[in-house]
Amino acid sequence: MTAMPRKVTLEDVEALTIGGTILGGGGGGRPDIGRAAGRLAMELGGVELWSPEETPRDWNVITVASLGAPTQRGDTKYRHFIRAIEMLREAGVEFDGVIAAENGGYNSFGGWIPAAALGIPVVDCPGDGRAHPTSMMGSMGMHRQDYHSVKAGATEGAETICWGTLQSTSNMIRFMATDCKAVIAMARDPMPVEWCLEHGAPGAIQQAIGLGYAYLKAKKGEAAVKAAAKFLGGELVEKGKIVELRNEARGGFDVGTMTIEGRKTWELGYMNEYMTLELDGKRVSTYPDLMTTFDAEGNPITSTSLRQGDTIYLVTAPKEKLKVGDGNRYPEIYEPVEKALDKPMIKYLKGYLKP
Repeated sequence: MTAMPRKVTLEDVEALTIGGTILGGGGGGRPDIGRAAGRLAMELGGVELWSPEETPRDWNVITVASLGAPTQRGDTKYRHFIRAIEMLREAGVEFDGVIAAENGGYNSFGGWIPAAALGIPVVDCPGDGRAHPTSMMGSMGMHRQDYHSVKAGATEGAETICWGTLQSTSNMIRFMATDCKAVIAMARDPMPVEWCLEHGAPGAIQQAIGLGYAYLKAKKGEAAVKAAAKFLGGELVEKGKIVELRNEARGGFDVGTMTIEGRKTWELGYMNEYMTLELDGKRVSTYPDLMTTFDAEGNPITSTSLRQGDTIYLVTAPKEKLKVGDGNRYPEIYEPVEKALDKPMIKYLKGYLKP
């Protein structure tokens, strides 16, 4: 019997909003916007989610995502994602389906609205199964290949399409985000499904949906937080108060630190996503380990929604339990993050990174 694509339901949209936010690890976009995008996609005609097993290996897929500092959203609208795909088509770029760049409260729904509006399949093989700050981290290691990148970006009053290396085109879209003070709607980089299956995060959207359902089954509060941690093979490490919060929008990223006091004192360093966790000055988790937060009521919450004085739950899960794309396995990818945070990362990832 031939497998059929999963016809997404409204219940799946809610589960993915929650699971995506948790896997966003502080970033990955606002869940209220993701929920609205998922529901709109359902109204536009619905979404068929193709599993990695049933997707033709000779397909090419493009990544649809937002890029920029979450605190500087600007006036980007859902229609700009459709426009970004149209720009690729107008430039002669051929593709068969769309994938998300990552999991996140919004970015798990990457490509859903244009897919529903234009009748394009969504393939469950994102570049990464958790959220990441840079496009290079979601590029599945293609930066080490002789790959000719193309990216289209759109926001209100501005659009661009660029060709070049993965890094140079990422820099151009990042500059656009900084210059426009907006999160850019982006469509980019056709890649063979075969490559995505080997170097991306196949099944990561289904994992996020399953995580969301596990959370919802536990109803609410601390029980739901613990259910999420159990599903991920992680743990609830603290319930405490944010006693210090420093944030700066820099180069198209939100960069800062957060100090949490509970039974112990913790510091989270973040660059959109939580990248480092230290306990009394000692490193205990380093991205792509998952560090994720929940508000006092147990709702998953992003870093930009938190304020000094808030009480939060802090959950961690090891990278080995996540579906992490190969874009996170190269030391050079971490150098700009180390520079932005002024914290070492590469030395804590020995044995995980590729030479």
